[in-house]
Amino acid sequence: MRSLRLFAISLSAFVLMTGSAARASAEADWQKSYPVFGKPSISLSTGDTSVEVRPCSACREVRVRVEWNDRYPSEYVLSEFQAGDHVTFEVKEKSRFGIHITTGSRHEPHVTVETPSTADLEARTTDGSLRVSGIQGNVELKTGDGSVEVSDVSGALRLTASDGSIRIHNVIGTLESRSSDGSVSIHGQFTALHVHSGDGRLDVTLADGSRLTSSSRIESSDGQVTIHLPRTLAADLEVHTSDGKIKCELPLTMNGYNSTSSSGHNLRGHLNSGGLPLTIQTSDGNVTIAAL
Repeated sequence: MRSLRLFAISLSAFVLMTGSAARASAEADWQKSYPVFGKPSISLSTGDTSVEVRPCSACREVRVRVEWNDRYPSEYVLSEFQAGDHVTFEVKEKSRFGIHITTGSRHEPHVTVETPSTADLEARTTDGSLRVSGIQGNVELKTGDGSVEVSDVSGALRLTASDGSIRIHNVIGTLESRSSDGSVSIHGQFTALHVHSGDGRLDVTLADGSRLTSSSRIESSDGQVTIHLPRTLAADLEVHTSDGKIKCELPLTMNGYNSTSSSGHNLRGHLNSGGLPLTIQTSDGNVTIAAL
């Protein structure tokens, strides 16, 4: 009887070990490399999955890796293909019916993409953070619910975010950014920018070397706006706040200023003899224009 009990215990342990090994195998990271010969273009789309895109050193391929973390690959639909130098990758959670109860914290999947530094990128997440660094080219990012971080990117950057903080640092080129809810911090050497924030603090820095080559606009529907400008920037400045104060630390040749309860506070003038229009506006909050 004792030997039978030992056999049963050993069999149970073997089953548990086999099950654990099968689970580990099922949850192994998914990864694939796509060789490219010219400038790659990448289209990414994910659901509740965070995404990170970064350059690889002297590589001639696009590498995609999915870390499943606490989730199972069977819970997702993954599709991918390559046409020439264009790579398309999508991972979405399968539709689930009924009541699902989750206890404790769960780590959602994470997608990492490594690419040659010169590349065009289009990335979308429904519910997950988005991080992009070191890319030169046309970059278009969209996120429904999650933070966005962009750094060391040059070219044309377009960003649309619904809910989550945004941090853009050391961008060179043009920027179009529109966000609905969350704080926004932007830093870069720009030739043009159009920035809209729905609800949250907006902090924008035009780094030394910025030179506007087309009309630019920075606006917030509800929140304080702080703009840092180089003393050498030439622009026609127009500032408006419906409910708040205007403070300008840069030398300004005034064109006009008015302040009434009906029209709010308005300031117009030239920076360094003027140039292309730079409009700064907020509906509710103070506007501060600070010198670098």
